[in-house]
Amino acid sequence: MLSWKSLVPVLLLLSCGLAEEWIEGQIDGEIPLSGEISYAHVNEGQPASSSAPEALASFDLEQNQPQAVYFGSREVSFSSYRSMISGANTLWIADGRFWRQYATCPLGGTISLVATTPYAGPGDLIEIYPSGSTNTRRYWFSTYSYLSFYADTPGRHILLFVKDNLPSNAVIIDVTGGRYIPPDYAGLALITVTSGTLTGFNVVVDDTYRYRDVDDGAIDGTISFTVLGNMNHKIAVSRGGYRYVQTRYFAAGRSYTLRI
Repeated sequence: MLSWKSLVPVLLLLSCGLAEEWIEGQIDGEIPLSGEISYAHVNEGQPASSSAPEALASFDLEQNQPQAVYFGSREVSFSSYRSMISGANTLWIADGRFWRQYATCPLGGTISLVATTPYAGPGDLIEIYPSGSTNTRRYWFSTYSYLSFYADTPGRHILLFVKDNLPSNAVIIDVTGGRYIPPDYAGLALITVTSGTLTGFNVVVDDTYRYRDVDDGAIDGTISFTVLGNMNHKIAVSRGGYRYVQTRYFAAGRSYTLRI
């Protein structure tokens, strides 16, 4: 049986709670990582074979549903659009609460893309460069998948994917000259969870990826990890009787610190 002394920290957490505060800033220096990722569960339909194509990150439509899509300058509500695309492969530029088929991007910047397909399975993402050369990469697509375009070459880029012998629509991204961002940061946001009073906690992201305070080799109340940027993520921190859960937006190339 636990002594009353061992129950005091838990009782304090339950009765008083801890103050939580998010601080946003820039990523300075190299991205620190704290150990390997452990998985809370594996997405259904994801290939298990090491020879299978790389699985794209699943896009959480419930947390990131757009308000409308744009066909050129024509706006269509997302609810109306969903009824129009049954059985189609589609590719979109995710611009906050709007999905578009055209965007401009400074050199070294990133663009978030969403691919939709009726069924999970392998497909080929095709990028046509300004020079006319093409790059084809094979991926495992979920019904809603997240991709990140990195603007490494000035000029017009055209992207589409082919799955089940059916091509998607194409999206066009014009890359302009601008401030160069190191590719290590492309599409990523850095999250640090730290506490001066609580140690040994776990952090679960999107009910899938689990990080532990001990992953960096010390139970010191600090853990850092990266997530895909320019989208919402569910962050859950737990230790004994303490639990903090919030879903919020994380921009690519930015750092976020949760103090508890």
